[in-house]
Amino acid sequence: MDMKFERLSDVARRLTLVLALAAVPAIAVPTVARAGDTEPAELVLTAPDRYEPVQDVLYASGDTGYLHRLETNDGSTAPYQWRGYDGSERTVEDFTGRLPGQQGYYGTGTDILPVSVGSSGVVRLRDPATGESTPLTVPDGQHTVGSFGRTVLTVSYNEVWQVDKLHILRLEDGVTTDTPVEPPSGMRFDPYPVAAGDGRVAVVKFTHTYALGVLDLTSGDLTSVTTHAVGPDEPWTLQAAVSPTHIAWYQQGMRQAFVVRRDDPDGAQTSVAMSPSDAGDQVIGLAGDWLLTAFRPATSHEHNPPLTRGGPLKATPLGGGSPVTLLAAAQSDLTQIPGGGAITVGGADAGDWAVRRVEVAADGGLTLRTLSKVPARPAAVRGIALAAGQLVTREIDSAPLPSYHTRTVTLTGTPSAGERTEVATAPLEDSYGQPLGAGDGSVVYARHDDAAQRDVLVRATASGQRTEVIAYDRPTPAASGRGLYDASGRYALYNGGLLVDFEAPGGGAVVEQLDTWAALWGSELWAGGTGGRIEARDLASGAVTSYHVDASCEIRQIQTVGRWVYWDCLGRDVTYDSSAPFGVYDLRTGQNISLPERGKLGDGFVVNQDTGAGRLLLTDFHTGTAAAPRVLTDLPTESWWKNYDVDKYGGGIAWLDADGAAHVVPSGVPAQALTATASRIDTAYAPRPGTTWNPTWQLSKPSTGAQLVIKSKKKAVRTLTPTADGATLTARWDGTLANGKPAAAGTYTWELTATPEDGAGAPLTLTGTLAVTAGP
Repeated sequence: MDMKFERLSDVARRLTLVLALAAVPAIAVPTVARAGDTEPAELVLTAPDRYEPVQDVLYASGDTGYLHRLETNDGSTAPYQWRGYDGSERTVEDFTGRLPGQQGYYGTGTDILPVSVGSSGVVRLRDPATGESTPLTVPDGQHTVGSFGRTVLTVSYNEVWQVDKLHILRLEDGVTTDTPVEPPSGMRFDPYPVAAGDGRVAVVKFTHTYALGVLDLTSGDLTSVTTHAVGPDEPWTLQAAVSPTHIAWYQQGMRQAFVVRRDDPDGAQTSVAMSPSDAGDQVIGLAGDWLLTAFRPATSHEHNPPLTRGGPLKATPLGGGSPVTLLAAAQSDLTQIPGGGAITVGGADAGDWAVRRVEVAADGGLTLRTLSKVPARPAAVRGIALAAGQLVTREIDSAPLPSYHTRTVTLTGTPSAGERTEVATAPLEDSYGQPLGAGDGSVVYARHDDAAQRDVLVRATASGQRTEVIAYDRPTPAASGRGLYDASGRYALYNGGLLVDFEAPGGGAVVEQLDTWAALWGSELWAGGTGGRIEARDLASGAVTSYHVDASCEIRQIQTVGRWVYWDCLGRDVTYDSSAPFGVYDLRTGQNISLPERGKLGDGFVVNQDTGAGRLLLTDFHTGTAAAPRVLTDLPTESWWKNYDVDKYGGGIAWLDADGAAHVVPSGVPAQALTATASRIDTAYAPRPGTTWNPTWQLSKPSTGAQLVIKSKKKAVRTLTPTADGATLTARWDGTLANGKPAAAGTYTWELTATPEDGAGAPLTLTGTLAVTAGP
């Protein structure tokens, strides 16, 4: 069967989708160059930090340390740990955060933690720094609701299971003493009454939100305080904070918090404005003469919510004034230190996350002191592409949503990498969204629109433009999404022979459908036929050139890089037969080169993944004879995502290791000379305000030092520096000369010169003419 180019009579419908990008700062990525005596230098780019910081949950703060639990790597339950301010760390065995069957505040504002002894009613008051503990027996009929140092607070119930009393339990000479506390007349304690406290006082809640109680844990005296609550009568929405000098409270939804002097709880109240925020419910704390506010993120039903780390940590002066931001982002954990100040967890981003102590400075202001860094964890990187020196990584959780990030890598001399930039959001599923570089700085990928039941091809350019094309005008169930086969500039191939032109007149569209797998090189579309026939068609002119390789079978797969054409008679849609012929055809010599293994074509080499041994191998054939395969790295095969790629526009090889680090190495194989593979150059230009002449050249590999000289009668009248995106050069001329005057109507010549970035081959020189038809 001969190769057929069939023009689609009905252009596929186009779908427009606005992709919202989260504004996250670029993360600096360290690079490591490694060179051996025989191996090319290697560039190693560690995986970026996971966007969501590692959670280090705070439970209590004392004068000597704090209780916390650090999120584990594997999602298992983290142990409770006591970290001293001196840096010591000790696991607190048997501590559960609350006593069995109860909720409450345990260990708040002290250095003593309660540990229950089974169901015996005995509570051991343990010093977490030393492990020493003292037993305290809870009387029958009482239930614990909080502990503050060596004081345990319990409740007892009446015959209808309403809380009738609080009980202050403490040890005196080894005997548990019980100080009962009655509620004010006409009021009842909330079943979970503790709102805040330390070793000397506890703030307790009632069944109605219009009042709070300040309980002296030594005397048992209870002072009622009016809350000014205006929201629903829901005690669980009330929160409080206690410092050595003040007591503060706040109800969710209120526009202000209230503060009283600790030594005069029923005295004058100070109101402090609460800044409205959509970051979630506000959480309060105290430090000196400042009210602290953090945010408890609102519950989100999104798979990957846009902000899971909460909002900023702010401080507002109690005497009036605007709030100041202490931390750009913080967890909602705010634990009070009984001697003054508070502890929180936060920072600028995941790489800056730490447990920090808020302290009062000598001038009355606040300072932050880092107690312990919370190391960031690497993001999951699930896909890689390399084209014209542009490295693309598909990252699942380095940003609020899965996304593609690009950076320019240079392998000449000492390997280096440019700034990492987010270019587009990515499909969540690994089976879709594997990236492909087109050699011009753009990223191409496929996604499935579940609502429309269509595969959608997406192109995101370096300038931020996005174009979407529906692959088929019929419903298609979600499949592997791995059919994106090749890309070159404005074109891409999907499922073998579906040719997409992202810059077709009227918008991106499917413009060709072949009955075989095809390949792209610049503006040439390559495909195979029967009897070892391969053909190249120039998409601009329509000219077709035929070749024959040393095989009598039907060519079913093809790849091309300049002079090299990789062909294979093994199709992706036929029964696997490893004996089917394959090889590389040299367009320059007409020679057919045998290969030991199938692989991905580069400039004078192929790379293949040995699935059995879990290795990535390179076979050099540029001399006309395939050398023995060379091991690049150990690399197991991934079923659902692409973990290596070959830069056919530059000669590099990239892969992802098990930790998500990207490795890029030059092939070490001599490269072809720099050539132009496609161009779009208007031959006439009528200068008008706001218009420019915009020639574009797609080259075979990246270049440097490009200049475009415009001449009139062999005299240079304007010199321009084209913009490089990957291996593509674009110039802009507004029709003015070097002296700023407009160019006169007439015929001009242009000359483009560029030097190969890799230093291989001679500089490129291209020339042409331009008719300037009228002045501005």
